[in-house]
Amino acid sequence: NGTQNILETAKRAGARVVYAGSSSFYHDPLVNPYSFTKWIGEEYCKMYNKVYNVSVGIARFFNVYGPRQLGEGAYATVMGIFERQRRAGEPLTVTGTGEKRRDFTHVKDIVAGLIAIGQSDWNGEIFNLGTGTNYSINEVAKMFKPKEISYLPNRPGEAETTLADTAFSQEKLGYTPQVKLEEYIQEFLQNLNVKET
Repeated sequence: NGTQNILETAKRAGARVVYAGSSSFYHDPLVNPYSFTKWIGEEYCKMYNKVYNVSVGIARFFNVYGPRQLGEGAYATVMGIFERQRRAGEPLTVTGTGEKRRDFTHVKDIVAGLIAIGQSDWNGEIFNLGTGTNYSINEVAKMFKPKEISYLPNRPGEAETTLADTAFSQEKLGYTPQVKLEEYIQEFLQNLNVKET
């Protein structure tokens, strides 16, 4: 009900809404509760735009990483887990074969996209906020230069591949991601080496 409450408030206030959607839409919205609720939130947004003329822009996030990401718990990101394990000198844990591919997007680029969406009125348009480049989980794990990689059983309900088509976001928002995954991980490793010495 949280999304509907926000839309009701926006309707009364005449405010714009920028909805945080998910790239899981492109896999299967019915594959798990997270994907389903993200999809339903988009439908609420479209309905409020159509019926009540609430200005809504929908952003679909692609594997967000960066400062303050979660490294533990049910909502931990793979990047957060890898960073925590690498700091602790533990093996990096990879689910399945590690060949699932993800489009990793730095939180700074996500925020830039959200701000750009919020500058104009929209009618439920979809803006992919990704990089247009993806990596296998194995490739990302190896970038962290771990001593060991440990493989865990595959988790059901996960997409094999995510890859953002950002053409519409570039055209309408001037959205151009700035942070490269390899450079982010290199900086992480450099800072880790400084702390260890």
